Amino acid sequence: MAMTRGKGLVAAAACAVSLIACGEPAVTPSAATDGMQSLTFRLSIADDNRVLRVRIGDEVVPRLPLAGHGDPGWVVRVPPNPAVLAGGDDLRFFPSEPDRGRAPYQEFSFIAVGEGRTTFTLTHGYQEFRLTVQVAGPR
Repeated sequence: MAMTRGKGLVAAAACAVSLIACGEPAVTPSAATDGMQSLTFRLSIADDNRVLRVRIGDEVVPRLPLAGHGDPGWVVRVPPNPAVLAGGDDLRFFPSEPDRGRAPYQEFSFIAVGEGRTTFTLTHGYQEFRLTVQVAGPR
């Protein structure tokens, strides 16, 4: 009888460990005071024309390459639906680092604020970056 109970405890512990390992990945809570956890999705030019699925509160950050120091940068040509994805005008430039071989880039920051689907387009001369974002309810 004691042997059976011991096997049951071991099986229960194994199930608990597998649930923890297979559950959602641990995320760092955002600075929001409501205790919600949010994720930041950093995208590159390789993510052009993709569909990204996020939750309300998540941040979408396209990081796009610049040609050099004097590059005027990317612009929001077609903005997202502001009821679904807000921001985009909070752009940040990151210059190249001398002797480090890093290329300069520019970031835009969008926050998922409402459920729905929206597409936005960023342009840089003749180059385009288009992304569709599908926003689901909060976590």
